[in-house]
Amino acid sequence: MQRGIANILHRETIAVIVGSKTFERGEECFTAKRVLRVESRQGELKGVVRPNESGRSPYIVRIWMREEGLVYECTYPIGERRQFCKHTVAIALAHLEAERKEAEQGLALLRQALVAITSESLVDGLVELARRDPEWNAALKRMCLDALSQQ
Repeated sequence: MQRGIANILHRETIAVIVGSKTFERGEECFTAKRVLRVESRQGELKGVVRPNESGRSPYIVRIWMREEGLVYECTYPIGERRQFCKHTVAIALAHLEAERKEAEQGLALLRQALVAITSESLVDGLVELARRDPEWNAALKRMCLDALSQQ
């Protein structure tokens, strides 16, 4: 996904855009596992949401960026009027949850890799990061001072 939409697609931003009532209804839709599919590509999200009522077709949702900001559409009547509906909120929340899970998996793999390398290689790598990045340098110094003070 392009950085434009990723930079503004956060729970708090969505809540401000849609208002608390629509956000709560979208959150209920998401937690009820009515999001059937969500995919992201080229600065947009697309998804499918199962309706509450039986016999209705699933709602097709799309969120994307334009110069004027975030744009959205849904095959639900409110969404067809280009208003952010609960289905659009549910798709956005499903995407955020998928990103969170992917990040957690990445960190778990990183942890496994770090445990597998020698301490000398790990220390050398951390010192090199500290040399290149003042924030890393400061964070590593704080971490070391905290560890030493607990001994």
